[in-house]
Amino acid sequence: MQEQSKDKPMDFKQSLFASYANIAIMEMSLYNSSDNFLRPSHKEMLYIYCIWSHPGCTATDLVEMFSSSKALVSQTILSMQEKGYITREKDPDDNRRQILRLSDQRLLESTQELEIIDKASKVLASKYTPEQIEEASRIICDFTEEMRHLATKSRFH
Repeated sequence: MQEQSKDKPMDFKQSLFASYANIAIMEMSLYNSSDNFLRPSHKEMLYIYCIWSHPGCTATDLVEMFSSSKALVSQTILSMQEKGYITREKDPDDNRRQILRLSDQRLLESTQELEIIDKASKVLASKYTPEQIEEASRIICDFTEEMRHLATKSRFH
């Protein structure tokens, strides 16, 4: 696979897609390296990331995030729960709501992923200052949040 040349200027759009692809390749490599790993579908991985990165996430939150039907989200959640990827817990502040959480099994399997991310972060820290890393993190989050906002906005126009 061709890597970005150090002499060429960075193309932000291409870098974003390459980053997404690299994360997917890392995950598939981990899943394919062991028969013991859970093997979520692409859609299930998206749900897993959303549940993991949004503490207190509910089915309603997923319906809104993905502009999906309640029935489709409920079906996916049930399937993921049966496969052992997630659990549902009553919201202590509102008994009508169920909080979605990653299962202990999924968290255990995430250990290897997180170790890889930690090692890559240490390499990054040896190349860049904490301020540069923080700024890059902020730019990536701002950019991807704007993309999500624009996609949501375009649905309603």
